[in-house]
Amino acid sequence: MSKKLVVGQIGCGAFGTDIHGTLAHKHPNIGKMKWACDVFDRNAQAFAKRFNVEKTTASFTDVTTDPEVDAIFIATTHEARVPIIESAAKHGKHIFCEKPMAMTEWEAYQIVRAVKQSKVKFCVDYMRRMAPAVTALKREWLKHKAHPKHQPWRYTEKPREKLLEEKTTDFLVRVQDESSSYRMVHLDPFHGGGLIIGEAVHWLDLACWLFDNDRPVEIQAWGSARMRYGIYLTFQSGNAATILMTPNGTFDYPKEMYEIAHDAALFRMEFFVENQYYGRPGPEQELFPLARDPLPKVGKEGGLSGFLKKHQTRCNESKNVKTDWGALLADHGYGEMFNGFIEAILHDKPVPCSAMDGYHATYLGELAMKSIELAKPMPVPVDKWDYYVDV
Repeated sequence: MSKKLVVGQIGCGAFGTDIHGTLAHKHPNIGKMKWACDVFDRNAQAFAKRFNVEKTTASFTDVTTDPEVDAIFIATTHEARVPIIESAAKHGKHIFCEKPMAMTEWEAYQIVRAVKQSKVKFCVDYMRRMAPAVTALKREWLKHKAHPKHQPWRYTEKPREKLLEEKTTDFLVRVQDESSSYRMVHLDPFHGGGLIIGEAVHWLDLACWLFDNDRPVEIQAWGSARMRYGIYLTFQSGNAATILMTPNGTFDYPKEMYEIAHDAALFRMEFFVENQYYGRPGPEQELFPLARDPLPKVGKEGGLSGFLKKHQTRCNESKNVKTDWGALLADHGYGEMFNGFIEAILHDKPVPCSAMDGYHATYLGELAMKSIELAKPMPVPVDKWDYYVDV
């Protein structure tokens, strides 16, 4: 396909505007943003005015049935997505959907089936798997795994064959957040689903992407599915992912830190701006530029210390921190995921994150919530993971 795409936005709130609208408006292969759709007219009108969109509507079927539209972008509340996706797929529209793709296994199944039947391109925005710092973290880990090298001063008590636990990889996700930052709809069990189905799915997807073809076999969770939780996900090989989330933290410090531990080496990512590598010879640090940097003269050293200086300066100079929050943005992978979706349409390539990936994250999120409810680990059956959909 060589023509420029005609697209429509469904869900024109803060995220749809700041991320989808901004990316689509400046993308060289999008020729026209034709529709702005939102149940609140003020949101649709504001989106249309900002991005010079031709039409506004409160009905998603106006967008999904328009023969001129090639693709749609969905940033609605979580519970509203299934009928939109089914209609879009039925009418041959390619679909870019915010996470979570669905709130339940049954909803996810309906989406997978609709997408497989229509053969449209469907991409879920689990963008962290595309963030430059995260892909670099995986690259360095895999490089060490294939050809392990250790620091010459490494101490070993006694040379011996590795035990089974030492042949695996541990992935740790630490998230500290401020509960006041979440709109109450995210905590509503029937609209947002709580922060496991609304947020932990990001890191469950990331663990599955990191370990690739290694199938999860058991998940155990504790705490509160609504807000404060821990999740331990084990894989067939013995690899494991631990996700720890607290809502009692502070935005004065970036919220995400990832660590991969393997064969006497540690690979750490701090908030998408800095990676640190320990236990193996070679560079110990890798820095990554911001996606948006309104303060290029502040924190020129980059990395975490540079980001914190920019953050403090921005907050001190801002008259409305809430309004100006998105001005400073680390590279979470939004642009890379969006570009991958457009490339998949234009050149008939696989999307960066498929409907089955979206199903897997939702299913694991549901199991984690069930584990908390029953206070016991939950198995991940092979027939639930290797899902068969008859189309």
